[in-house]
Amino acid sequence: MKNFILLIVFLFTMSCSHNLPDFTSRLSSRLPTEGKPEAIGEFSLGCLQGGQTFNGKEKGLLLSQMKRGRYWGHPDLINILTRAGAEFDKENKTLIIGDLSQSRGGPSLTGHNSHQTGLDVDVWFKILTDKTKPSFYVMETEEMKPIAELGSDQIKLIKFFADDSSVERIFINPAFKKTLCTSKKLTADEQHKMRAWWGHDDHIHVRLKCPADNPSCVSQNAIPAGDGCGDELNWWFSDEAKDTDSSWTDMKNVYLDKIKKLPPQCSFYNETF
Repeated sequence: MKNFILLIVFLFTMSCSHNLPDFTSRLSSRLPTEGKPEAIGEFSLGCLQGGQTFNGKEKGLLLSQMKRGRYWGHPDLINILTRAGAEFDKENKTLIIGDLSQSRGGPSLTGHNSHQTGLDVDVWFKILTDKTKPSFYVMETEEMKPIAELGSDQIKLIKFFADDSSVERIFINPAFKKTLCTSKKLTADEQHKMRAWWGHDDHIHVRLKCPADNPSCVSQNAIPAGDGCGDELNWWFSDEAKDTDSSWTDMKNVYLDKIKKLPPQCSFYNETF
């Protein structure tokens, strides 16, 4: 299954130079490194050693956007996603899994600032049934659309991850966070993990804690006390919060700067294969 995935990814991978290092055009088809799986560095400035992916036998899961090659993660992340899929499969439903990390983690040119240590994953709000499950080809080309409201399936999805002790925080659209604050459908502990962030109107972003046996993994600052429904949430509806435009040049410069600042243990990130 793993070789099949890599073949498909290679066929879909497109060259894109833009004056970037040569290996950037092949990030999506690289193999992970050998050795003990380890998240290294910070969530937004790190890498992944010994990355793992799915074996193709999991129930209730469907990978999307595979041509990006961002379907690798720390074993802890693969495990929780496998359990989530099994839970929804009991009702003949399927979760659509978006980006995890690249095979060796590290910064990606577009799409994410984090997802660098194999501990982050996007899970789409759209949940499939046997009747709505599309083909492999459709999932490669389909664009997920924002949803208008959180239904029972989305609440169940949020609760599953928020109740897991390995989950550090969950990013969600500010408007949905506000809805959750007023609906009282989450417990205080669940609400505490839900953090407003730009976008995220078609998926949640789940972030795990640093594994206890990964000493090079740098934990994020603790979430402030409280449910996150006060002034910090109100800021997201201000004019300041809406100013998020970035040019291609900005993204390229940020990307190249991050590569230079990766921890020394991430030297394997720059290797072509």
